[in-house]
Amino acid sequence: MDKNILSGIKKNSTIELKFVDLTYEGLGVAKHEGLAIFVKGALPGESGKVRITKVEKRFAFGEIINLDVTSPNRMPVENKMLDSTLPLQHLSYDKQLEFKTKIVKDVFAKNTLLKDTVIRDTIAAKDEWNYRNKTQVPVRSVKGKMATGVFANDSHRLIPVDDFKINLPGIDEIVTGVRDILISFDEKPYDEGTHTGNIRHIIVRKSSRTEEAMVIIITRSKSLFPKSKIIPAITERFPNVVSIVHNINNRRTSAVFGDKSEILFGKSSYEEKLAGKSFDVTAQSFLQVNIPQAEVLYEKALALLNLKGTETVLDAYCGIGTISLALADRAQQVIGIEVIPAAVEIAKVNAEKNGIKNVKFECGLVEDVIADLEVSLDAVVVDPPRKGLEPAFIDALLEKKPGKLVYISCNPATLVRDLERFVEAGYELFDVQPVDLFPQTAHVETVCLLSRRSQ
Repeated sequence: MDKNILSGIKKNSTIELKFVDLTYEGLGVAKHEGLAIFVKGALPGESGKVRITKVEKRFAFGEIINLDVTSPNRMPVENKMLDSTLPLQHLSYDKQLEFKTKIVKDVFAKNTLLKDTVIRDTIAAKDEWNYRNKTQVPVRSVKGKMATGVFANDSHRLIPVDDFKINLPGIDEIVTGVRDILISFDEKPYDEGTHTGNIRHIIVRKSSRTEEAMVIIITRSKSLFPKSKIIPAITERFPNVVSIVHNINNRRTSAVFGDKSEILFGKSSYEEKLAGKSFDVTAQSFLQVNIPQAEVLYEKALALLNLKGTETVLDAYCGIGTISLALADRAQQVIGIEVIPAAVEIAKVNAEKNGIKNVKFECGLVEDVIADLEVSLDAVVVDPPRKGLEPAFIDALLEKKPGKLVYISCNPATLVRDLERFVEAGYELFDVQPVDLFPQTAHVETVCLLSRRSQ
């Protein structure tokens, strides 16, 4: 017999619950007759009436009807429509930091080999709001009019939002301004059901240090009409826009970018400053969205490496070279590896832009390039995507036997999985340090050091 039947819980029923924890996604957790119930917007210590919205065999979901007891850590919600993008906006910032530390601790505690690892307290962000240097906003029709906003949870129903609360000042204004200009020239929003309409996304990237901004308009068709009027309308309204890119995505897909791009105005990049260096950033370049906290993260990584200036260092997943160029100041030689050819070209431009000559960038899969390297590696920095390191790369890296390895991770689960491999192979783990780059969200970055034990 299904456990949900034993619990007596049915969809649309209402029950009184007391919340005892948060999931790693920030949902409140309550228990009812042994069944876990997850509720958005609830905090530990709170209790109240909940309507059940979905029932599975081992758990259920609900929504708050009213709270009889509220947490002293509850904060006023900036915008309820942003629940899907800011799942922790109702939690005080000091408790957000405790929550993120707990996320990392809990993942380590589940691993037999790493369960006794000491996890440092999460480093707070300088700005809790208005920190993101990039926004990627879908465009759809709402009540017959082109709108920009966010998708409702588990759907592609657009909720109009003009102020995202966490974007750098000026970014939201550019998004809504570009949208209104497109409306004035009778461009149509994309309809994914019928695969008609044209404007799919508006993306804005902006530096708080240089104030330069880039606008990327993603369309279904090749046309953006009339370009001769749309482009000057944008640049006259927003003089800090130094680049306008038109990307075409004519596929039925949830992927944002298509394969073809055209520079409609200005440069192919905008300028960002990070850790005392200047970087050209293109439309699809990876760059941490919170620059001040990225500097904190990278400085922690450099401190852990404690380079003397004589080392050869590998920067895997180097992107446009942000970490590589920081390493170059403190190492004899840096080798950056990146699989995306366009990113490698920009990384080379950025090295030249900053007058740095002791960095070499290689294009290819990290596991292939490292296997072909003929130099010995004193230290390695890895900053992989959420899926973590490929087993083939770990194997190739262990063959090189670097003395130190700094791992920067955006996913504690894959971090722990990969660290286990290195510890089993004779490395010792030090200084697991979470850093908050994404206030009001459940995401956390972690940086740590692995040092090879002497044989």
